[in-house]
Amino acid sequence: MAQTMTVARLRERFPTLSTSTYLVSHSMGPPPLGTRDALNAYWQAWADNGPEAWNEWMPEVARIADKLGAIFGAPAGSVSLAPNVSLLQAAIASSLDWTSPRNEVVFEALQFPSVTYVWKAWERFGARVVRVPSDDGRTMATERLVAAITEKTQVVVLSHAAYVSGSVIDVPAIVARCKEVGAYFVLDVYQTTGTLPYDVTELDLDFAVGGSHKWLCGGPGCGFIYVKPALRGQFEPALTGWMAHESPFAFEPAPIRLAWNQHRWNTGTPTIPGYLAARAGHEAIAEAGIENIRAHNVRLTTTLAEGALERGFSVPTPLEPSKRTGWIGMDFPGADRVCEQLIERRVFVDYRPGCGIRVSPHFYTKDEEIAEFFRLLDELRK
Repeated sequence: MAQTMTVARLRERFPTLSTSTYLVSHSMGPPPLGTRDALNAYWQAWADNGPEAWNEWMPEVARIADKLGAIFGAPAGSVSLAPNVSLLQAAIASSLDWTSPRNEVVFEALQFPSVTYVWKAWERFGARVVRVPSDDGRTMATERLVAAITEKTQVVVLSHAAYVSGSVIDVPAIVARCKEVGAYFVLDVYQTTGTLPYDVTELDLDFAVGGSHKWLCGGPGCGFIYVKPALRGQFEPALTGWMAHESPFAFEPAPIRLAWNQHRWNTGTPTIPGYLAARAGHEAIAEAGIENIRAHNVRLTTTLAEGALERGFSVPTPLEPSKRTGWIGMDFPGADRVCEQLIERRVFVDYRPGCGIRVSPHFYTKDEEIAEFFRLLDELRK
């Protein structure tokens, strides 16, 4: 009963939910009212205080990072914010030495393209890309991944869940293999943070990177990086800027004195509005509770998968809940057209070739909304 009351209260913070059936948080979460308030407050601080507003903004950015990190078990001071994950992946790459025989970077065939662009570009500096194939185009076999990680591997970059299918990887097995050969492990958690519980400390991750505009309901412009505290001083990113300086407002000439803490992963002037805008979404996730979110999501995604199979649709998403993140794909002839018609009726989903219509319930989703989705789907298919 208490959880039901919490969800009802949280739904009131998302006005889009009263005018639509929102089943697309795997792509972009709905905007909370708190985001509007934060952006208004940002403007007011700027208008009232001019450059002195930095004294308000910078401590708040650090608080946002710590509260976000608490959702996935990161200790205070181990998470830093950035505009996007591509920038963070490049910063990691720039902190590694690619001139030795240990020059391989391993990533999977199902990795999000933006990440592959970054690491492929580092071949010009001596990196050697090892792309691990998928047997079915939907999942990554643990055995294949482990076999690809050798003594020549410097860093392994994998998605916690595949963006094309929602299938999750066996993280502990990868962590164990990386430790065995002495490779660093970067886990991209963009597809899971906010809907799938994980703990960076328990998993003993070296790095985790992600962003806020999907399940975290934080909008675009707020990426994040977690670095294991024990590794904090070992990396000196060449992709840097004045906000990575130990004393940025001292305006010292080069070479830079990198901050000892998580801020060494900063670059130039930060995108303050994006960070402030994300805070309300993070707070909603923390208040709902990630374990509660997961239980609710598993129940509704199971309903979605069963309903799709009953209708003879193909379901590219893993049917076993432990092997998938928070959405279900369903494909059938004409699915792209039906998807467009659903959106016209403000049933927000999306379509991907080879996957079909992607549907994602979140903490705010009601059972009757899933029933209404299927009712309208059946009507449009006729």
